[in-house]
Formats: sequence, C-alpha cells, structure tokens
Amino acid sequence: MFDLKGLRKQLRELLAILKDEKEALIKNDSPVVASLIERKIEIVSSLEELKKDDAKIDEETIKLIEEIKDLQETNLLLTKQAIKFQEKLIETIATNINAVADTYSQKGEYNKQTQDINLIDHKV
Repeated sequence: MFDLKGLRKQLRELLAILKDEKEALIKNDSPVVASLIERKIEIVSSLEELKKDDAKIDEETIKLIEEIKDLQETNLLLTKQAIKFQEKLIETIATNINAVADTYSQKGEYNKQTQDINLIDHKV
C-alpha cells in the first residue's frame, strides 16, 4: 500500500543528504561524499519498491521531487568539475616530472637539472 507521508519523509531525507553532499563536494571531502552516497543508495532502493500504480502524488511531493532532481544535477556537475581538476593537476605534475628529472649520463655522471619544477603550465 502507498503511504504518501512516508514517501515525503524519504524524499526530505534524500534532499537533506543531497544538500550535505553538495557541501562535501565543495569542500572536496571524499570520505563524507562516499558515506552520503551509501545513504542515498539505501533511500533510492526503498523508493524503487513503491508501485507506480499506487502513486497519487500531490503538489508538495512533486516540488520535493523537482528540488531533488535539480540538486542532484548540481552535485553531478560539482563531481565532474572536481574530477577534471584532479585530472589536470595530475597531468601537469606528470608533464613537469617527465620533462625535468635528475638522471645519470651515459658516462655514469650524475646530471642535476637546473630547471625548476612548476605546477603551473607557463606555456599557455
């Protein structure tokens, strides 16, 4: 049987989790994000058990669902942005490490590179 009050309670809980997730994404707090994702999965799986035929959703519930959808899209964009930043950072570090490294010459002498390693790509 469909329980509209129970549905709203779960949607509000999901909305609170999404807000916490947004803050954790902004602060780049990976452990918190991981725990929040686990909680989201639990709520979504319980929501999936509802039969669509039983749903008689009112205006308040529709607004909650729309707010959840918008916040989830924002969190997804924040996640993609964080991933791109990490990829660029790793790429920049790898480029500088590969370009400048202390090595031994063919004669067995230690060659010290005089160029500084920078995290900022000055070629642009």
